Amino acid sequence: MSTCDRSTTVLLSLDISAAFDTIDHSILLDRTSRDFSIHGSALSWLWSFVIYRHQYVALGAQKSSPVNCTSDVPQGSVLGPLLFAMYINVSPMSNVVAAHSLRHHQYAGDMQLYTAVRPCADANLKSVSICVEDIACWFLKNGL
Repeated sequence: MSTCDRSTTVLLSLDISAAFDTIDHSILLDRTSRDFSIHGSALSWLWSFVIYRHQYVALGAQKSSPVNCTSDVPQGSVLGPLLFAMYINVSPMSNVVAAHSLRHHQYAGDMQLYTAVRPCADANLKSVSICVEDIACWFLKNGL
């Protein structure tokens, strides 16, 4: 069997954890309701979890005035990774990856894209590159 007949797996790991800080609350809650059918008191509870948060900077005894958090989900919380996954794993993101015949796994701020390639054919590698470009465009269009 020649090396051109064998296939290997190409894996690309993406660290998208910085996107936690850019989640648009309105889009998140709209997707939560529309795509995951969360309504009523459960949606109100999620709304209060993401909307009514403040942050400030402290240095010793000095403390700045609090400001509203207008975008993000708390990365260190139990719900943060779940809400982030709901924000980016709705069908549009999966469709972006699937359009390039790649597969993916994602948890919180880590995403892996993978595909099988034959060493003598670079078409699959081009597909990975184009897929990453399309993912970057999707992130930009979605405010991430």
